[in-house]
Amino acid sequence: MASSMSETLVAGLLGGGLAALITLAGVLITSRWRSAEENVIKQREKWRDAVRSLIAQAVNVDTPEDARRIWAELALRMNPEDDLDKDDAELVALIKGLEEEAGRTPERYARIVHLAARILKHDWTRAKWETQGWFWEGEPEQTRSIEPPLVDVRQNLLDRSADGLPRHD
Repeated sequence: MASSMSETLVAGLLGGGLAALITLAGVLITSRWRSAEENVIKQREKWRDAVRSLIAQAVNVDTPEDARRIWAELALRMNPEDDLDKDDAELVALIKGLEEEAGRTPERYARIVHLAARILKHDWTRAKWETQGWFWEGEPEQTRSIEPPLVDVRQNLLDRSADGLPRHD
């Protein structure tokens, strides 16, 4: 009888210890994931704010120098060379076109704002989906463009020097 009682006690202690270790591991993993998630959310919010600011500056650009500065800052925040990000590529190309005064047209400004709004909406929708934690429900609806760009993006990319900067011949 004492033997079965001690076996039960040992089994209970081992089971309880194992359960405690599993719980601790779960808490540590969840805590680390939450911390990383909060950091990513904050960084993406800063990214969206920076893009909004650059677009506001772009539609009020006065000089080729300002246009180049805005183009460089935006290009560094986007993925203009990724075929999947056609909106990014077109937006960067449209901003580059602001260097020339003839490129500063109401139509171009409207397209810049439209593309930026779509890019920001897509990122915001994706950020909300990622924070839900219900990944099995499927990804959010794609709000990005699959239509051909207004500006010839490929030509714009070819108009760069070997270091990737725009040519000013």
